[in-house]
Amino acid sequence: MHHVTFTERRKERGKAKEHDAELCEMKNIGRVREFFLQEVQLGEHWLSRGEHKKSVEHLTNAISVCAQPHQLLQVFHNTLPPQVFEMLMQRVPYAKQRLQAALNEQDCVEDEKE
Repeated sequence: MHHVTFTERRKERGKAKEHDAELCEMKNIGRVREFFLQEVQLGEHWLSRGEHKKSVEHLTNAISVCAQPHQLLQVFHNTLPPQVFEMLMQRVPYAKQRLQAALNEQDCVEDEKE
């Protein structure tokens, strides 16, 4: 009969925690991708209805979580009406600040749970 030592159990728990962290990260990436697509779609929806302010709000949310924001901005520059693109460019810095603040707040909440 093989007895599991304390060290072996600790190693197994460490591997399990790493695996859980990877799964959690995958879920977060999936949520970010889902959020990004949703915001682009909502931006397009409001743009088609002439609601430029609402459209820009959603498109800036998409930009703030986009892995390639400069490429996305180039697409928007080529496809959006000039006045809407200008509104978008004015809001981008604020959207990034808001996202960073939300992420920092989330980190604090997660730290308190531990």
